[in-house]
Amino acid sequence: MALFQGSDWTGGGIPLREGDAVLAVAEGGDRVLRMLASRPRRVAVVERIPDQLYLLDLKLAGVRALPHAEYLELTGLRPSRRRRALFQRVRWLLTPESDSHWLGRIGILDRGVAGQGILERRLASFRTFVRLVHGRKKVERYLALRNEAERRAIFEGEWQTLLWRRLGPWLWRRWFDVSAERLEGLLLEGRLLAGPPGLTAAEFEAAKELANRVLLVDEPPGDYLRTLPAKSVDVLALGRLDLRGLEEDLARVAAPGARMEFVTERASSLLGFVSEGPPREAGLFPGRVVAGTFPA
Repeated sequence: MALFQGSDWTGGGIPLREGDAVLAVAEGGDRVLRMLASRPRRVAVVERIPDQLYLLDLKLAGVRALPHAEYLELTGLRPSRRRRALFQRVRWLLTPESDSHWLGRIGILDRGVAGQGILERRLASFRTFVRLVHGRKKVERYLALRNEAERRAIFEGEWQTLLWRRLGPWLWRRWFDVSAERLEGLLLEGRLLAGPPGLTAAEFEAAKELANRVLLVDEPPGDYLRTLPAKSVDVLALGRLDLRGLEEDLARVAAPGARMEFVTERASSLLGFVSEGPPREAGLFPGRVVAGTFPA
């Protein structure tokens, strides 16, 4: 199952304002759920990969039907032996297509969907390798460090073993599609070895209250954009969505002063938007994060 989660790895994100009309991509779903804490007017979610919408639909159903602790169990962020039972409690809130999709993938539900994306499985393999090379206790000590300076001291003083220097860069290239230098930077930030962040209690309660403001768009992004009025979208959080063929429609629906952010591996004219500084690295994803504002 080709789930491309990991949307939090692009880092940052566009600050939302209360009442914003948002166009977003689903990816792992958590970013969309976190947006609700800002109380947007609506969040329309588009995707080229239906699996991503089914994942967000499952998470939305879990937010609506379960308390916070059980939601974390269902999604795999807490240990559980009853995920099938929890799934049965949220099924009635799924679309027919999403329900059928997950019934055919019960094994993924059993393992917890939060760890089943392509990126998440690669990260799990990487963490296993690190524990084999350095040992569990040393890794736990590294995770307990509070800042990058402390982590750098341990990394340079204890982690640069012969096995790490010889195998590390070769294995990293097999697991990830970005440079060893970028991966080392993420390791020093403390992000590579930490598990995926779950919704906080406050984020969960906001999502539960406002889940009905999320619209899952079950048609191609271009078709949906052509149905929107001009200048009707305040925020375009487009992640790694392939924007080819969408440029004119995105510029048409963007309201004056609309904010936009996306990840790209190619040169971009920002679709008529005004750049907000140089592009920044996109974490574990190839390319860079580009942000811009539509002229007011």
